Amino acid sequence: MQVNQLIPNKPKQKRSLDRYELILDAVEEILINEGIHSVNIQKVSIVANMKRPTLYKLFPSNESLFHGLSERHIENFSKLFIENAKLSLIKKPEWYFNLFIDLISIYLNQNKACASLFFYLESFPKSKSTNLQNKRLFASLILQVMSEKEIDISAEKVYIASQLCLSTLSISFSEENHISPRFVTEGKKAVNAYLATA
Repeated sequence: MQVNQLIPNKPKQKRSLDRYELILDAVEEILINEGIHSVNIQKVSIVANMKRPTLYKLFPSNESLFHGLSERHIENFSKLFIENAKLSLIKKPEWYFNLFIDLISIYLNQNKACASLFFYLESFPKSKSTNLQNKRLFASLILQVMSEKEIDISAEKVYIASQLCLSTLSISFSEENHISPRFVTEGKKAVNAYLATA
């Protein structure tokens, strides 16, 4: 499959953009009610009440549906994290990782379709705007915030710490179908221990 078939054609005009968002809403509904294996163009066209040719103009493949949904959630979560970190005067990396863990666990618990996609696929598909895999994108988001706060920390250290956090949350979601406070605490302990010794 060619790369352009994996990436949705996000429109710029309001009417088409509304249709695009309606399709992603249908993808979320199917993911929540029937699971990831039920998501396909035919099913989405029924739930969104649109003709398949209309869907194919915006989403050339089933994979592009997942890609579009992942981009939506990456954008939403990135804004949430940046807004919450912006006003902090704290200069400790642990604080920003704890904020990240709290926010990502709340966000995924409130957005089950996003959590299913994220943990089932082991990561979001690659974002159109970056050549980084999106789990690495989260690390770059944390690094960006810390750089703006003039916190000296290596990109590798941020990446490893973010993977510790996401791995812990993944275990919780796979065992309990949500991220429990116990695993949030364990994720923070693991990250803080790593940052203290590395």
